[in-house]
Amino acid sequence: MATRAQQLPADNSAGATLINPSVPSLARGSSGPSLGSVPLLLRPGRGPWTMCISAAKLGCRDGRIVPLVVPAWHTPGISANVAGDGGQGYIAQLTRAGFAPIPHTFLPAVAFGASRAGAEHSTYLERLEGHDIEGRGCVQWVDAWTRPLQLGHIVEMDRDATGKDDFLVAAWTELCNGGKSPSKLQQRIATQPVISRIESEANRATERSRLLIQQLAGHLPREHYTDSVRQILRRQDVEIAGLSNDK
Repeated sequence: MATRAQQLPADNSAGATLINPSVPSLARGSSGPSLGSVPLLLRPGRGPWTMCISAAKLGCRDGRIVPLVVPAWHTPGISANVAGDGGQGYIAQLTRAGFAPIPHTFLPAVAFGASRAGAEHSTYLERLEGHDIEGRGCVQWVDAWTRPLQLGHIVEMDRDATGKDDFLVAAWTELCNGGKSPSKLQQRIATQPVISRIESEANRATERSRLLIQQLAGHLPREHYTDSVRQILRRQDVEIAGLSNDK
């Protein structure tokens, strides 16, 4: 069940000290062997944000219909935000436009196989602390399904895309759609742009287009394959796991 949002610590600027001095252990945002005292190399960003979703803003990813998130940044001066308001100015603008903010206490939220219940700042954001490329201390906010893997001076971001989409679908179903599955109209809103792009790329007859068609078809839910999409996949000799090109 969703609960009221908790106030996130405010960022005065990228890398600035936050009002809330508590800092989660960097071990929560990393995995693999410890590499001694090498500080985590980060890219300072805008600071925290609130995920906002809409009943009418949907897309396809990895074979399922998912909400497309609009981030309401908490940075003062952006979209009517003022210092210390936790992004309420931006959130209010998006709410008037028909979006619903996801509370920072929303559950269920599972990232990398672990529940986010009781997370310090947010069930879907994580605060990292380290240094930038110039060696200056900084803070970077990431979503809970992104974690840094550092090897010396190299940092790669590991992602749990399935866990994130599970969270977003659960939030969208409860906050935007009254607990119901997507309607036929919502399904069309999500799938038609993908179908149209596949049909458009089919006219190009290039290897790049063939690969793009394969990628797009992988995102489109199988039950929404139209006859034209199936014909294109056969004609382009595109193989999709579990789909027979003989049909």
